[in-house]
Amino acid sequence: MKLLLPLKYYDEAGRVKPAVSLYLCIAFLSRSLLILVGSVSVRENGEQLLALFYPERQYLYISLAIAFPAFLALLLLGFREKIWHVGRCWMFSCIKPLLIFSVCADLGLHFMLASTSHWQFSWVIAFTLLIDSLVFYFLTKDKHTQLMLTDWKRFIPITSSAKPSV
Repeated sequence: MKLLLPLKYYDEAGRVKPAVSLYLCIAFLSRSLLILVGSVSVRENGEQLLALFYPERQYLYISLAIAFPAFLALLLLGFREKIWHVGRCWMFSCIKPLLIFSVCADLGLHFMLASTSHWQFSWVIAFTLLIDSLVFYFLTKDKHTQLMLTDWKRFIPITSSAKPSV
């Protein structure tokens, strides 16, 4: 087996590990879930904290719907060992489309928000559009993620000596 990446990017089983930048992209796309969890964990001012980020409740729900595909991709990354053990490697082919769908929906939401404010400049919308564009570029061009997904789609049967005892 030829190593296509430096050795530090492989786990103990020889599979390509996800890049930290991929986790940062998922965290950015799931920011509404993080804000919701943060506001729920603050007992006294949770509603005020949520209203600070989402003054209109409908945008919270839209943002949560946009974050859901990215969260599903995070779950697939997190449960990769179990997915390998049951032989459902085809599920990993959903990671990239889920993330691209999430970032495109986020771009669409922020273009709509810019349109409803009659294209007046807003730092929040401008910053979000910039980061969304960078995330989209990263997802389409990153070779590490492409190598990881290609590597993860290969089914490697567990031998009897490597099976964990229960």
